[in-house]
Amino acid sequence: MTVSAYFRGRVRALASGRLRWMLAALCILVVGIALGNATGSNQTRLALRIEQLQVALDSQRDQVAASEAEAHRVLQAMTLKLAELQARALRLDAVGERIVEQAGLDREAFGFDRPPAVGGPEDATDTVVPPAEITRLFGEISAQFDEREHQLLLLNGLIEDRNLDRQSSVAGQPVASGWISSEYGYRVDPFNGRRAWHGGVDFAGAEGSRVVAVAAGIVTRAGLERGYGNVVEIDHGDGLVTRYGHNRENRVAVGDLVKKGDVVALMGKTGRASGPHVHFEVTKDGSSMNPAPYIHRVIQ
Repeated sequence: MTVSAYFRGRVRALASGRLRWMLAALCILVVGIALGNATGSNQTRLALRIEQLQVALDSQRDQVAASEAEAHRVLQAMTLKLAELQARALRLDAVGERIVEQAGLDREAFGFDRPPAVGGPEDATDTVVPPAEITRLFGEISAQFDEREHQLLLLNGLIEDRNLDRQSSVAGQPVASGWISSEYGYRVDPFNGRRAWHGGVDFAGAEGSRVVAVAAGIVTRAGLERGYGNVVEIDHGDGLVTRYGHNRENRVAVGDLVKKGDVVALMGKTGRASGPHVHFEVTKDGSSMNPAPYIHRVIQ
């Protein structure tokens, strides 16, 4: 082998080795570029997915916020409705208490100051009542309150009218204790023995015992009057006037408003009287009336 041949072979060997290295480097570069492109594509898809999830999350957050706002609005409306029903319940309790008192009902049986007794077997089902159903129930309860309130107010009005009739109707005896000692009409005068007209009914009793109004009215006379001694006169309206004479002491003054059963005087024997008694008169439009029907009158 000549020297030149040796060098030519060596040159070809070196060229071949370099080519292989260059091809290998090129392959690595191509693979790297491919991997880079693949990685970039994956990153793009991942970024797009993240962006989609973020949008969905934001939408869900908006929905949750809207649901919370709606729940808050419904709760606030229910709270206001509950406060209204509580106020109306207090008003109905007050009306009920007044009716119980005016009608003389048993407070233990009709206790408006405590919740009503309720009960029953337990239902094993555990069901959450939906808001729509709660709203409907509130509406039904409110309607029931309206009806009950109307009925109670009507009943209260009827009782008040009845009590007013009782108060303003002339009925009963003008004494807390005593007995009839002289009737209405002609009688023998106790002082001169002659037949004389007696325009009232006398109730005898212990001196100083109570003389009471037989109906509500306004005192139109209270003082000394000839024949009557200390006298009290009460105007009950509708032309009816009652008079209470021979009192030891008057307990009211002109202009006083009295109720049925109020003490207006103490029994005495002032004026033309033979002993302690009350001379009781009733007039209608200025004309003398027999007090007996009023004394024995019963107010329902």
